[in-house]
Amino acid sequence: MQDLSRPELRSRDVGGHQPRTVAGVETPRTLDEVRTLVRQATADRRRLYPISTGRNWGMGSAMPVTDDNLVVDLGAMNRIRGLDLEAGYAVIEPGVTQRQLAEVLRGTPWMLNVTASCADTSVIGNALDRGDGCIRSRVHDVAGIEAVLADGSVVTTGGLDPAGRYHGRVAGPDLTQAFVQHNLGIVTAMAVSLVPRPETIALVHGRMPAHQAGAALEAVAGFLRRGNPADGLMRVRELALVPSHGDWTLPDGVDPSLFTVLGPLMGSDATVELAEELLRKSLIEVEGAEALRVVDAAEVGPHDPLYARALMSLGIPTCLGVHNALGVTSCDQIDDGPMGFLALLPLMPLQARRTEHLVGALQSAVDAHTTALMIEWNLVSPHIGNGVMQIFFDRGAPAAAHRAHQLRNDGNCVLRGNGCAIYRSDIDHAAADVWSETSTAGLGMLHRLKTALDPDGLLSPGRYGA
Repeated sequence: MQDLSRPELRSRDVGGHQPRTVAGVETPRTLDEVRTLVRQATADRRRLYPISTGRNWGMGSAMPVTDDNLVVDLGAMNRIRGLDLEAGYAVIEPGVTQRQLAEVLRGTPWMLNVTASCADTSVIGNALDRGDGCIRSRVHDVAGIEAVLADGSVVTTGGLDPAGRYHGRVAGPDLTQAFVQHNLGIVTAMAVSLVPRPETIALVHGRMPAHQAGAALEAVAGFLRRGNPADGLMRVRELALVPSHGDWTLPDGVDPSLFTVLGPLMGSDATVELAEELLRKSLIEVEGAEALRVVDAAEVGPHDPLYARALMSLGIPTCLGVHNALGVTSCDQIDDGPMGFLALLPLMPLQARRTEHLVGALQSAVDAHTTALMIEWNLVSPHIGNGVMQIFFDRGAPAAAHRAHQLRNDGNCVLRGNGCAIYRSDIDHAAADVWSETSTAGLGMLHRLKTALDPDGLLSPGRYGA
């Protein structure tokens, strides 16, 4: 099974992280092959680092956290094991991509909670790392998992039985979430909760002055807190902070003087119409909100700038947004492309005053490192937002990558100083992010759990601190 013909896993990384050495690459195709691989690795005391499709861009791509791991590329495990179109669940393997699952769901009563990344990213990989879809945080799509432990045994959680059938959550403790952002085993299958295909999907889009971002964020949060009758994940995005001097870069079409309010409203015709009315009322005092556009996602044409977002809100994954942002024509070019990209993912406040203070502090870091930063708030709940901070840099410019990494490091400090914890980490900071936000007793419990299941620490060493 060993495949050493993929040296790109050793150095290709759009984020320009410090390269890791890789002991080799294995490409198992079945559950039994994974079990055999794990047992042999345990006997040989070889460290394993599983990846799904390796497109963890901005956070390390396909590279492990530590050196000298045998990369376990699960991309060839790409079967859809089961599809329940009555209850709305799919049981899939790690190599199943957004494109593959969405195509199977075409014309059915169910759709996929599509993320804005590449159509060929893994559904499992993104969900287990707490990515966000167009409708909700993808952690809510994780219904149950199948995993191979360090001794080669197989466990299932959440009502996913050993035969691969999903029954719904059953009696007793459910350890499903213990495998989210952890390294207790190699996840080889997941039961995915699908989204009922609604009668109507409208797409909200508005461009407003940058100084109104805090006010708009608080207004949209108020809309959610008072009761949004429609489904869909609202975003305040594309707030670009640019240095007052120096050489910096942003994706084509980004205007630092503006930001965007964007998101789908999903439900019956009446529900969507009511949600639009309530949203407009919430934004009535925000400058520029009068130009808010609400369109039928199914009627957005290919030449409309909203086309990619419309497709995703319809449950159709697309690579158009990624290509436009990073200046490539194929996702295979991203790790070698001209534009570098880092991501910083904090939990963010939704209050205007706190937001304005935080943005001001981040602007100082941007000026200090002469590197631009773009902020997005994903309003995953009425209480707090999942932040997505994107740092772009010219990979051909001297010291640009270094400045970008320094900005991410300083931005992390600014965020912590303002009470904003990290909810999803890159390969350089995974351990520190866990240690800084977890109590001593909590760290002890995680250590005991990891030690019990993987006493030699051979599975994904360093991933999220364990």
